[in-house]
Amino acid sequence: MLKHQFIKSKMRKTRPLLDDPMLSKYVPEIHWFSAERLKKMLHKHTTVYVKPDEGSLGMGVRRLELDDSKWKLTDRKSSKKLSPTKAIKTLIKKFNPNESYVVQQGIKFLTYKGRPFHIRVVMQKPMNRWQVSMMSAIIGNKKNALTTNVARGGDELPLEFIMHHKDQNWSPMNTYRELIDLSHQIAARLGSTLPLLVVGLDLAIDQRGRIWFIEANTRPDMSGMKELNDKISFKKYLRAKKWISRI
Repeated sequence: MLKHQFIKSKMRKTRPLLDDPMLSKYVPEIHWFSAERLKKMLHKHTTVYVKPDEGSLGMGVRRLELDDSKWKLTDRKSSKKLSPTKAIKTLIKKFNPNESYVVQQGIKFLTYKGRPFHIRVVMQKPMNRWQVSMMSAIIGNKKNALTTNVARGGDELPLEFIMHHKDQNWSPMNTYRELIDLSHQIAARLGSTLPLLVVGLDLAIDQRGRIWFIEANTRPDMSGMKELNDKISFKKYLRAKKWISRI
């Protein structure tokens, strides 16, 4: 019987979706990092992220944003405007030589009180069938936050509340249905190629209402989700967790 495995690599967890003709349209453009690839991405997109392939908790993430013909390079400690060539050189100098990196198209997230947020959907697979167990919204700690991550000072709040109080004024009802349907499709696709029984999907909605897959976590932190979901959802999660732990 399948045993769940913890998988660190972002690219390994994204590749099955890129290979799927239907699901690939939900994935922002992503490649293994090289200076030449980054140059090409900067010609195509106004915001680009560079991340360690096996990073977590927002560690090592950098962002490049086009700002008045220069590129603003932002990391956890600083932000400065540079020419494209200088930005790339500065970025590479900060790399850990023992890490592999990916370069990813930046998405302009929906906001709550001016702060960007993404959506965490926890999927579990008890009894050979994927289910949505819990959902939440994770809000960046400030406007234009580098990452939306609780470990970096962000807040985790009920998704329903955030979707009804977001800054953008449109009804979320159809989006809910698409989020749930897409989460099932992504989990099924990942589970068909990787040894997974639980996965935390980080999804985002851009300011035009389009849903995007950001990344998957095969050991999702669910410590704060009990208070953010109804009792039925939490009990369903506990039952699935118990079943999976017996395998």
